[in-house]
Amino acid sequence: MTRGDSLWRRRDFMLLWGGQTINMTGTQVSQLAVPLVALSALHASAFQVSLLSAMGFVPYVLAGLPAGALVDRFRRRPLMVWCSLFQGLVLGSVPVAIVFGDLTLWQLSVVAFVVALLAALFDPAYQSYLPSLLPARQLVDGNGKLGASFAFATVVGQSTAGWLVAALGAAGTIGVDAVSSVMSALSLKLIAVREPPPEPRGTRMRAEIGEGLRYVFRDRLMRPVVLANTMVSAAIGASWSLWVLYVVRDLHWSMTVAGLCQGVAAVGGVLGGLCTEPLARRLGLPLLMLVTTPMYVLDLVPTVLVGPGLAGQIVVTVGYFVALAGEFAYVNANLSYRQLICPPDLLGRMNATTRWLSWGIRPLFTLIFGLIATWIGVRAALGLAAGLFAFPFAILIASPLRGR
Repeated sequence: MTRGDSLWRRRDFMLLWGGQTINMTGTQVSQLAVPLVALSALHASAFQVSLLSAMGFVPYVLAGLPAGALVDRFRRRPLMVWCSLFQGLVLGSVPVAIVFGDLTLWQLSVVAFVVALLAALFDPAYQSYLPSLLPARQLVDGNGKLGASFAFATVVGQSTAGWLVAALGAAGTIGVDAVSSVMSALSLKLIAVREPPPEPRGTRMRAEIGEGLRYVFRDRLMRPVVLANTMVSAAIGASWSLWVLYVVRDLHWSMTVAGLCQGVAAVGGVLGGLCTEPLARRLGLPLLMLVTTPMYVLDLVPTVLVGPGLAGQIVVTVGYFVALAGEFAYVNANLSYRQLICPPDLLGRMNATTRWLSWGIRPLFTLIFGLIATWIGVRAALGLAAGLFAFPFAILIASPLRGR
């Protein structure tokens, strides 16, 4: 890539990248602040907090597929602007209600639901927008930088959330996320490039959703990429909560050590995002997906093999660091390949279908492996969960992508 092609010199991409980095960081911060508001201001029970968390997940399952059809009917950037703006307004209602002493658990639940509903529309638009902003030769680099921002937001958001809650209170911290959403809307509004208008559609939404599903499941190249992505999500759902439980209960890590491990490892995710483009140039996107899929287990295998103590903590953290570097390279390669091979008028439905499948299967496998852990023990269940990552690798290796 020549200097003139550098994304650092593209004003519109820098607006998108900067705005979404701020927005993603604010989202990470509020993920801690919302349950804290329920606990501190409303004295919610454990069940009510769990219900509140579920309200932030349900819209992805219920509205994921219709959202993809809507994204393909309209220009993506205006949709993203309005979603971000309304998210900011809805989130901003929480600190306002606290100031006036009117906050209820009902309002907080509605806020969580509406914010997630807007995110269910924003996300496929966001994933489908980049091909209209960048030429194909820069898509991988753009996705890599945006993926690195997510890893950065995880590090900064999770590490500063506790400090912000202590300094501003839970309500003030949610206000920070509201401001970040408004800043996202402003940065998107300032982008100069205008998208081409979508083709007029005379079909019903149900038919359009069906068209998207048929494309994803029948296309010989798209099908294995989406199925592999779905199985990766299932394996993450099966292993994530077990990993936290195992290191704290069985390896006797403190929550501080567990959080430090995750924070250090997230830096690997930043590195993986930034390295996606040069790796893809050398290997090609299909081979990059094949190489990085097995790296997911590099945090799980050391975890079940090491014992308690500092040496084990170091080994697991190093493995986790490398695993997240591979994970973010895989995610960016998977997304870039889908964007490149998908017809432009199906991008929204393809991305929404992919997200619907991955978000729908994850809680199912979380529940299944929670039950398995009660039957055979957490360590054995974690080992079985690590084995699930063989499935996406097998899907890719058996697909036409192997020879591309």
